[in-house]
Amino acid sequence: MITVFGILGILGGVLCACGDLFLDLKGKDNQKLGRYQFIESSWEKMAGWRFKVSILFAMAGVPLYFLGLTAMAAQLAKANAAFGLAFWIISLVGCIGGFFIHALLCLTPVIYKILIKKTGFEFTETVLNQMFETIRLPFYLMFILLVGVTSLMLCCAVFAGWLAIPPMMLLLTPLCLMLIGITLRCIKPGWFYDLPGIIMPSMGLAMIGLMAVVAG
Repeated sequence: MITVFGILGILGGVLCACGDLFLDLKGKDNQKLGRYQFIESSWEKMAGWRFKVSILFAMAGVPLYFLGLTAMAAQLAKANAAFGLAFWIISLVGCIGGFFIHALLCLTPVIYKILIKKTGFEFTETVLNQMFETIRLPFYLMFILLVGVTSLMLCCAVFAGWLAIPPMMLLLTPLCLMLIGITLRCIKPGWFYDLPGIIMPSMGLAMIGLMAVVAG
């Protein structure tokens, strides 16, 4: 069962990465706008159907990559039951947040595209800033749990001898892949302005399923 769940977790992460492409592939000429710099200038020219498709990929992908995280929790529980349970609970909360975050990221450009045509940028930014300020705490907290805490727990598990995978595989955790994507964008923004950074967290979640399979 662990192997099956791990493979489904890989599939789920890949589906979410596809959703990330529809949501976040904006092009080299995109600019960050507004006080919080989360408004994207390319939203105005992006087709609205992309955000609908993106959220459908997330709807399918998030439950599947949760199965991959469940497979990893089962592997960890073989060596340390309390640690495996803690990983599963954090993964559960993080996955709920994963869909919450993706849905908000899809809804924000839809709202922007409607408002900007009728009210102009200043009012549109005010509305989106109020929305962002309302959801900021759960948004960041759940993202940290899903991407950061799960990755750090896997590092602890490997070095404690509770997870039998090559240590180099830790570079495939969501946090490490996200940092690699950010680093590439900083070094060569003209090359890596979109890819691979926009898909790295999702691919890292896919890789947790792979690690569960390898550990089995």
